[in-house]
This record gives sequence, structure tokens and C-alpha cells, in this order.
Amino acid sequence: MPISSIVHAHNPAPVVIVLDDEAATSASVSAVLRAHGLCCDLGTLMSVAHSAPARRLLEANADTSRPHLVIHARIDIAISAACAAAT
Repeated sequence: MPISSIVHAHNPAPVVIVLDDEAATSASVSAVLRAHGLCCDLGTLMSVAHSAPARRLLEANADTSRPHLVIHARIDIAISAACAAAT
């Protein structure tokens, strides 16, 4: 299922995407950044929990004209922050 379908189905709930070391590829980072653009357009909070290689790719390729992509090092913190922001 495409990320956009999931985002639309659960909007306005925040989106948390988890990238592990194996997912630190240009293709997966591109998909995350496209999802971030969609979330920005919908006014939906999005954050990413990542590995260090994924963070570097995300930061290097982020669209600086959009709101800053929230990146967390730990999954539990990403989820807690998203839940707190949603309330």
C-alpha cells in the first residue's frame, strides 16, 4: 500500500516512519521525503525514526522550502513525540 494511501486514510493522525540501516537507500529516503511533502500539504505532523546513515541521507536531500522534517534517533521517542503533538 502506498504511503500516500495510509496518510490519507489516517489523517489527521501524525505519521511516524521508521528507517533501519537496510532502509538507508536513496530510494527509501526519496519515498520518505515525498511522504513528508504530502504531510506538509495536508497539515499532518510527520516524523522519522532512523539509523545514522538514514539521517545523513534525509538531511542531505531535505526540501528546505518545507517545514523541517522531525528526525528522532529512537522509535519510542518518535512515537511519544507524535502522540504528544497530536493532543
